[in-house]
Amino acid sequence: MTAVRVAIMLQDPLATERFGVWLGQHLVPGDVVGLIGELGAGKTTLVRGIAVGLGSTDPDAVSSPTYLLVVEHPGRTPLLHADAYLPKKLEGFIEDGGLDYLLDPRAVLVVEWGQRIAKHLPARTLWIEFTMPPGGGRRLELRLACPSHFPWLLELPKMA
Repeated sequence: MTAVRVAIMLQDPLATERFGVWLGQHLVPGDVVGLIGELGAGKTTLVRGIAVGLGSTDPDAVSSPTYLLVVEHPGRTPLLHADAYLPKKLEGFIEDGGLDYLLDPRAVLVVEWGQRIAKHLPARTLWIEFTMPPGGGRRLELRLACPSHFPWLLELPKMA
C-alpha cells in the first residue's frame, strides 16, 4: 500500500486543541501516535485535545510528561501520554519491559518526541510533525505507512 501524507494549517492553540479533539474521536484502543516538533510547537496542546476526544475524565490534567515519562489519563478510552525528550530514560523503561505497558491494546498511546524511539513503535504509527511557519500558526504533517490503519484520515483534506 502507498504511504499517506496530509498537511494542515492551524492558526492558534485553540485550533490545535480542536483538531486534537477530532483525532481523539477517531482513535481507537491500540492506536499509536508519534509527535515530532520543537519545544513550544503545540504537541501537548494537541494531546490535551486528544484526551477530550477520547472521553478523558480530566483533560485539564494533561501536561508534558517529560520527567514522568508516561502519564495515564483514564476515560472512555484510556490515554497513555509518553515523552521521549529524554530518550535514554525512556529507553531504559522500554528495556525493562515498559513497551508491553505502552502498547496496551486497551489504550491509545501518544508519544511526544516519538522520533527518538521510533524503532520501538509499530509500523502502523500515525506520525504528526509540527512546524512553525514564519507567518504564524502551526503546520501539521500527518504521515502513515498504510491508510488502512487510519482510513478516516482520508477525510481530512476535504475538511482542511
